[in-house]
Amino acid sequence: MGNITDLIKDVASKNQIIETFAAKVIDINKETESLHNPEDAYTVNVMRADGAIIKNVRLKASILDAEQGIITIPKKDSWVLASIIDGVETRAFVSQFSEVERTFIRFKNEQNQYLEIGTDVNKVKVLFKKQEHNTDSSSKPVSNNIAQIEFNGNIEDPSISTVFFDENGREISKNSFNINEQNININEGKAIFSLKDREAKVTFKDGFESIISETKTSFIKDDLTFEMDDKFKITAGGKHLLTELESLITEVSKIVVVQGVGPNVGKLVTIKSNLNKLLKT
Repeated sequence: MGNITDLIKDVASKNQIIETFAAKVIDINKETESLHNPEDAYTVNVMRADGAIIKNVRLKASILDAEQGIITIPKKDSWVLASIIDGVETRAFVSQFSEVERTFIRFKNEQNQYLEIGTDVNKVKVLFKKQEHNTDSSSKPVSNNIAQIEFNGNIEDPSISTVFFDENGREISKNSFNINEQNININEGKAIFSLKDREAKVTFKDGFESIISETKTSFIKDDLTFEMDDKFKITAGGKHLLTELESLITEVSKIVVVQGVGPNVGKLVTIKSNLNKLLKT
């Protein structure tokens, strides 16, 4: 099966006949085991008005060309115009569409950098990536992502997200926005920063975490927690500072001095009351 580009050149040079007919899309095929990107391996099976079925009708010039091209995927059960060159069914391709399910577009430059755009009724995804040098031509090309933009128009949860990757294709930052929240994640070294629901959060992978919101501020390191809103909360190892101070005051108030003069319990009660204004459990 030659490329449609070459076949059309043959038509121009040899005056071949191109037959076009209306047909219904009955199956959408995808070669998932292709050595190339599976996005490029789509074909469709169609049924003509007379009931004849033609399989593996192409959607692009070369169904196994992972370099560049546009794939328009029709809706199943929709009608298309299919063309056959010189009566040979293996040369069939879809020339016009009545309904489109989604499209996939890929551009490439001489530095093996790619721009891929995928669209359907709910989503537009734009991906920049670069193909790594591959000395083994029999294996699937390996690519590292550079950046990605995605628009999700789902009526229940419309959103926009952007992602950036390092030189190894590892995600280093992601920003997402929808009608209810903004979420920012930055993986810089050992730190992750996020902003969501009017709450800023910084997490270090060595166990330290800081949260700042309109209602409270907290710092956490392993089993130590410091929290502040209308009061302070300090805990360590499951123990609360307020509880421990209250226990200390209670024990001190029980002390009986040998000379018969006890501690000033009234002042201890005042101190305990003041602690409850400052601290909580």
